[in-house]
Amino acid sequence: MRRRIHSSLLVVVVALVMALSVPATIFGAELVILHTNDVHGRITSFEDGDQVLGGLARVATLVEDIRAQYGDAVILLDAGDILHGTNVANLFQGRSIVEVMNAIGYTAMTLGNHDFNYGQEALLDRMAEAKFPFLAANVITESGEVLTYSALVQQVGELRVGIIGVSSLETPVATHPNNVVGLTFRDPIEVADYLAKRIRPDVDVLIGLTHIGYSEDLKLAEAVPEFDVIVGGHSHTELQEAVDVGGVLVVQTHEWARNLGFVRLEVEDRTVVDYEARLIPVTSAVEPHPEIQALADKWEVLLSERLNEVVGKAAVFFDGERANVRTQETNLGNLVADIMREATGADIALTNGGGIRASLAEGDITVGDIYTVLPFDNTLTVIEVTGRQLLEALEHSVRLLPEQNGGFLQVSGLSFAVNPRTSGKRVFNIRVNGEIIQMDKLYTVATNDFLAAGGDGYDSFTTATVVSETGLMLRDVVVDYILEHGTVDEPEGNRIYFLN
Repeated sequence: MRRRIHSSLLVVVVALVMALSVPATIFGAELVILHTNDVHGRITSFEDGDQVLGGLARVATLVEDIRAQYGDAVILLDAGDILHGTNVANLFQGRSIVEVMNAIGYTAMTLGNHDFNYGQEALLDRMAEAKFPFLAANVITESGEVLTYSALVQQVGELRVGIIGVSSLETPVATHPNNVVGLTFRDPIEVADYLAKRIRPDVDVLIGLTHIGYSEDLKLAEAVPEFDVIVGGHSHTELQEAVDVGGVLVVQTHEWARNLGFVRLEVEDRTVVDYEARLIPVTSAVEPHPEIQALADKWEVLLSERLNEVVGKAAVFFDGERANVRTQETNLGNLVADIMREATGADIALTNGGGIRASLAEGDITVGDIYTVLPFDNTLTVIEVTGRQLLEALEHSVRLLPEQNGGFLQVSGLSFAVNPRTSGKRVFNIRVNGEIIQMDKLYTVATNDFLAAGGDGYDSFTTATVVSETGLMLRDVVVDYILEHGTVDEPEGNRIYFLN
């Protein structure tokens, strides 16, 4: 690590400062940073093959044990996307998650794109309920003020610690655009650089708490050497060890509380002289914390009656795995798109693979299963586009292949071919209900309100004519379809062809 000595002049440039007296020069003090990211509402564990992994209830046990060992030298941070993602989170707009985070004793979190999913009013309510600050220095309101706190400065054991939070520039297209109306997302690196230069002289340790993704964290580390540690999220990257970028440690834990991040810094005279950083696996070997498990049980009781209702049967396994729905058609993607087209009578249906969050097992289907597959509060919208706009949308859908892309489209009433080896024009042989597409012809498209509003970067849809804003929740439409049909068979496939 680099050697560094700074003056002790306090410059107040943050929206939240827990001001304590600046301590004298510290020799041999330590700071323990525990961290999570992209938890996506997992209070309890989930099954991954034959393993039981993750969940905040087990994380809480580890946190308690580490606090018992290191005392008041411990802080606990979350790098965003924790409030949304499971039924127990979504149906209560994140209230259950904030209650659990309060009980565990989080120090701070930064805002992830999906933390905006319930809209600004609900987000402000969650901030009011939290016993810790939400940090997002680069999110600005219409009045020119920061939406929430920019940074936190507080005494931790023998050390004065600064934490700067920033959110992703992608947020306006990675949540429903209506959720961020009136907000401006400034460049997180520029904002962090500005604040870091002003806070650094007055703290022993400076931490970046970011939801911008691993590649952007590396850029941030290069651009802002004032940071000691960058605790990141958004890209779901699993870093078993810290990545040292010119003396700045970059860490991230993967997702769903599969791991608890652990960083221990040894600090002398405001310089990190040694460190250890690792991930602690959250497995079945870790017992759930009794208090957090009791909270989880309470919220699950509130969910059980509706979510346990069986609405039909799946004749086959319906594939909603993340890597598949974001790179290719799947039978579940086809089913959802078919249901959307049938419900609206549109020529075509398009839905983003990133909106499908789980698979459906063969056998009974419950309301809860559908809510897990389709966790977002998306409503059905019908728009009218030209063939040329449709072509533009399809090119946008496949532009990142073979990389996973939440904007990859699952389709109905449509077939097309893709050459992933070309740059730019990849899509050809488009057919709408068996007929070659006509560039100037108008087609009705059933989609979700997220895409219709330009989500996932579908700018061409923002100029389309809105035929109908149904207000119908997509997941409720799917539940009604399954109730009507009873047993759901695999739909016809071969809608997207890939050249080898």
